[in-house]
Amino acid sequence: MASSLKHNRIRIQEYGQPVILQAEDINKHILIEASSRWKKILGLSSEPFKVEDIGNGQIKLRAEAVTGVVRVGNADIEIAPKFLDATRDSWQSVLWRILTVVEGGHIDSNLTSAHHGATLAIPDLLAEIFLASYARGAARGLPRSYLSEQNQGSCVRGAFDISRIGDWVSRPWVVPYISDYFTDDTTLTRLLRWSASCLAATVKLPSRAKALREIDASLANVGRHPPHLIEARRTRLGSQHQGLEAARMVGILLLEGAGVNHTNGEHALSGFLWNSDTIYENYIFWLCQRAANQEGMMVSKNEMKFGQILRGEGSNLKTTPDVIFRNEAGKAVAVVDAKYKILGSRPKASDIYQVFTAGHIVGCQKVLLTYPSSNDRDFTVWRIPSGLGGKDIVLTALPMNLMNISMPYGEKALIKTINSWLSTE
Repeated sequence: MASSLKHNRIRIQEYGQPVILQAEDINKHILIEASSRWKKILGLSSEPFKVEDIGNGQIKLRAEAVTGVVRVGNADIEIAPKFLDATRDSWQSVLWRILTVVEGGHIDSNLTSAHHGATLAIPDLLAEIFLASYARGAARGLPRSYLSEQNQGSCVRGAFDISRIGDWVSRPWVVPYISDYFTDDTTLTRLLRWSASCLAATVKLPSRAKALREIDASLANVGRHPPHLIEARRTRLGSQHQGLEAARMVGILLLEGAGVNHTNGEHALSGFLWNSDTIYENYIFWLCQRAANQEGMMVSKNEMKFGQILRGEGSNLKTTPDVIFRNEAGKAVAVVDAKYKILGSRPKASDIYQVFTAGHIVGCQKVLLTYPSSNDRDFTVWRIPSGLGGKDIVLTALPMNLMNISMPYGEKALIKTINSWLSTE
């Protein structure tokens, strides 16, 4: 239940400067406990929250490798990914658009355009989209489906249950059968109920929390536990229920964000976090895919094995470029590696070697390293000659200003940048 108390809104830039908090304003132990859980669920190599008691009743807090929001008691901690500018109010809307693209969503832009430039916190932004979608979709009724259950009686009411034929032989007057029944308890309705419950515990505005709790109560006849993420992703909506697509996508994002919601003493904790590195890499792949479609090309991401063992024991060498562009004939023409790092004056040597090796193996001279950025910056091109008589490799380091997504044609501009790179000789 949303609290009527004032919430402190704390903004943190991922990998940025730590913030100093008063120990009395946040439960350090609950945050550390949740950090360990998110590390495991998201598959991170280290704790996403670095919490340090610096004395004088103060705590130093830093976030790494995650983006999202956490509420601890009356403190809302928002973590902006390092590829977005936390000082600009539109970063939450930009993150939402990236997340929906990463999950394969095709959301009506009208649902998000109204929030561009707004100062809504992430849960409130998701809640607004969820509520609008639910109101539009549920007006035509929620999807229902048939489920099968085992039963028995004096006659068959459905199909004879062959798996229990032994029971029938020993008690022939009791006939085992399988029958279908129509139910509201579907994958989608369970997802919607869980999403409404999670968001109600996280949003700041009491009226939004009330509307979400009303949805939760209206779905009291369906299961409280959410479906598995894979099951939720496989759910497809018919034409009658397309209005619920945005609400379904919000639910999937919350499942992906490993939403937590529990109470410990006086401090409630809830939140949603996503792996920033994965989000960035998947979004770059999506941009490249759109650019490839416009150029009549295809893209792929596959592990490649190379190297022939001449002596001794071992196995093939491996590398997995983030994107390989291929022409209509299937020939590789360019390789892209998405680096979740801040570009300095030049790429790191290990990054150069990785993409250089991939280009050499697949047989293409054009290779690209992309880097996240929150401002416009020119790309840099190097020509790398071969000392063994081979063809030169042309390496480009391209900072991608993802804050441009908040602009009306921002995504098209990013795709056009990749098109320009592809067409350059």
